[in-house]
Amino acid sequence: MIDEVARAHGLDVRIDGVDETGWDFRVHFATDGDGSRWVLREPRRPEVAERIPVEARMLAVLRPRLPVELPEWKITAPDLVAYRRLAGEPLASDDPIAVAMPLITASEGHLVRLGAVIAALHSTPSAEVAPTGIEIAGPEALRTDVADRLAEGVAELAVPERCADRWRRWLDDDRCWRGEGVPVHHDLSPNHTLVDGSGVLTGLLDWADAGVDDPVSDFVAPLAAFGPRALDRLLAAYRAAGGDPERPRREHVAALTTFRRTVSLGLHGLRTGQRRFVDLARERLTCAGR
Repeated sequence: MIDEVARAHGLDVRIDGVDETGWDFRVHFATDGDGSRWVLREPRRPEVAERIPVEARMLAVLRPRLPVELPEWKITAPDLVAYRRLAGEPLASDDPIAVAMPLITASEGHLVRLGAVIAALHSTPSAEVAPTGIEIAGPEALRTDVADRLAEGVAELAVPERCADRWRRWLDDDRCWRGEGVPVHHDLSPNHTLVDGSGVLTGLLDWADAGVDDPVSDFVAPLAAFGPRALDRLLAAYRAAGGDPERPRREHVAALTTFRRTVSLGLHGLRTGQRRFVDLARERLTCAGR
């Protein structure tokens, strides 16, 4: 039981609820004897536990650089991460990559703040985050990864040829794969973005997948959650706050978003034995191939 694990680390809490939606962590909500609210993250797999120290070092580098709250871990162990719950509430409870959900209406204030936060993150020198041990990649590495996953998806997921051809043309478009990698969060889904009562961004959660990569990665979840018009406003806010004026290209974001909501999701389901992800990916591929 997670409360027993917490006590073994010196934290005595009452478990109030659990969120099972995370790919890498089971998240428990708890309260201690003083009434303070806690978040307990329980790794689902050994390889997830191995990345915990890397995430802790990444948070330490980024916390003073970003204009929003980030978790401040009090327990960092292979079987448990614990921190006091941040102010604000998640903009939504679900991940638009992994579930079917209606588009969320994001306020202009939220998009402007999110664009500024992404710009601050991307402007962090890669040399400052490299010593944390995060994965260092970039556009060309992403291009290779997408090509490999596409080949695997064609073999395992019955990707319609119309979709496969469209993605191959995207892979061949050098304009989408220029430049160096930058520090990215990799999963700015609404369930990882905390907002205040007016819907403005106040905090960012779950940095487990953070790394140095193509800046396009931080616009995928917002497009899936908010839709293309909001993406245009987010990109404008990002560039107004000092983000790269040429990257990412809008069509690059759209192609990667569709790919991750279908092929990447389906392959993840196959590898982890979660059939619901495979079925949803195949359903989306069928619709996209018509």
